[in-house]
Amino acid sequence: MHTEVRIALVLLAAALVALGGWLLRAAVMDNLVMLRSWTRTEGLVAYAGNHEVQIELGTEPDTRRVTIRPDHQIGLSALKRVPVYIDPADPAHVRPGGLLQIWLGPAALLLLTLFFFACALAAVRVGRTGDETGYGASRWMMNESPPPLDTNLRVHRPASEWKAPLFWSLLGVGMAACGVFARSGAPLPRLGAFSLGCLWVLLMAALSLHNGTTEVAADAHGLRETSAFGWRDVPWGDVTSVETREVIAANRRAFSVRDILPIPGRTTRSLVFAGRGGRTLMRLSVHMQPRDTMRRLLDFCAARTGLHEQFQRIVVPDI
Repeated sequence: MHTEVRIALVLLAAALVALGGWLLRAAVMDNLVMLRSWTRTEGLVAYAGNHEVQIELGTEPDTRRVTIRPDHQIGLSALKRVPVYIDPADPAHVRPGGLLQIWLGPAALLLLTLFFFACALAAVRVGRTGDETGYGASRWMMNESPPPLDTNLRVHRPASEWKAPLFWSLLGVGMAACGVFARSGAPLPRLGAFSLGCLWVLLMAALSLHNGTTEVAADAHGLRETSAFGWRDVPWGDVTSVETREVIAANRRAFSVRDILPIPGRTTRSLVFAGRGGRTLMRLSVHMQPRDTMRRLLDFCAARTGLHEQFQRIVVPDI
């Protein structure tokens, strides 16, 4: 893994920990102020809608209704009596009581903060262990890449494979925006939408960076794949087949040829260097660039292993 990538991950996770801790502290302090200084009473839930709850306070004939927008509606079902806290400075300002209404939000923030803290620790530790260099480390290694191979057989992914994740990250941007600007929603669902949207954007950004920095080189010993997130080696002796695998999503009742014809968006192709039992050792795009260098790499593979590229079609259930 590149040092710059590790530093960026640590700083990002640390910033998220700080943000989560700040929000958690604010939520806990608000609850403590409410429990210590607000007036506690009971009310009847007269109406529980999607985003608001109406609670009836007092007894006949001196009753009044207040409308609140709780963080969530767990425990606020209609016609149920619930504890209520009234702000003495503003009697119209009312918050529901109860364990879940008061502490579920802070608990969710605490778990989110702990998750970000674990991510920060993982980012600090990743790549610190495992010093294997040279061939034989066929699993993905996240420590610093070894020196480049002395070869002119180097290929990389096409630009479309790092641009596509950036396009799909717009879905996460839209979800995060809904969490920020959807004022009619409750705070917890909005926080969940914002967190999931940000997570999706980060995953797509990581995939884009990985695809954009991927390079595959070959020499007399085997293949080496490197990217901003690490590297791995595949010795020629471990390769037992070279296949172009086409995976097609087919109807479960596929009795005709028409049901398994490739359909755009439901068919994927990849170049697979496989080991014993068909285990995938390295999976590459079928559009690796430059094309002539990729062809020379496959010819070099055939010269070293005696294996030529084969075609395999795999039909999977359409879900």
